Amino acid sequence: MPIPKQKYKELKAYYDFQRKVEYNKEKLRKAVAVMLEEPDILFNDIWSRMKEDEMIEAPKDWVPQDDKLKIEGEE
Repeated sequence: MPIPKQKYKELKAYYDFQRKVEYNKEKLRKAVAVMLEEPDILFNDIWSRMKEDEMIEAPKDWVPQDDKLKIEGEE
């Protein structure tokens, strides 16, 4: 049931804030839905925020999936 106009006018600040919160929730839900359908979007967003000082060193026995980064003899 919609908010009656008179009640909205009386409590305008309250309802404007509630509507702002709901707008942002809806916007976030849509963004999450897109990211779940296309995980690369989520990965790229998170990766773009990662700083070098947040990265950890790779273990000695780690072999990259990308052949261009493998050292000769790594399988």
